[in-house]
Amino acid sequence: MKPIDLRNATFDMVSKTLSDRIKAVHDAWVKHGPATTRELAAKSGIDLLNVRPRTSDLCTLGLVELVGAERSSEGIYRAVTEDHWNAWQKDQVSGQQQLI
Repeated sequence: MKPIDLRNATFDMVSKTLSDRIKAVHDAWVKHGPATTRELAAKSGIDLLNVRPRTSDLCTLGLVELVGAERSSEGIYRAVTEDHWNAWQKDQVSGQQQLI
């Protein structure tokens, strides 16, 4: 996603354009999070090898965030709210404008 795309994006636009696999993982985060990727895979029935890379993609889009870590060094993630995403998006855009 280019900076201009992020500036013009809305939460609904980003969440509605997710591919089927990413959408399924996002829906699982909304329903079963916060959790580790391993816990989410077990709760949702989605293969762990699908959950982990899709979670990374969702973090990049700002739709999922890392909120902590377990002793086993696995991250604990959760889906973000629309308000939280809007604040994140504004931070990303202002950060990009400072680089220019």
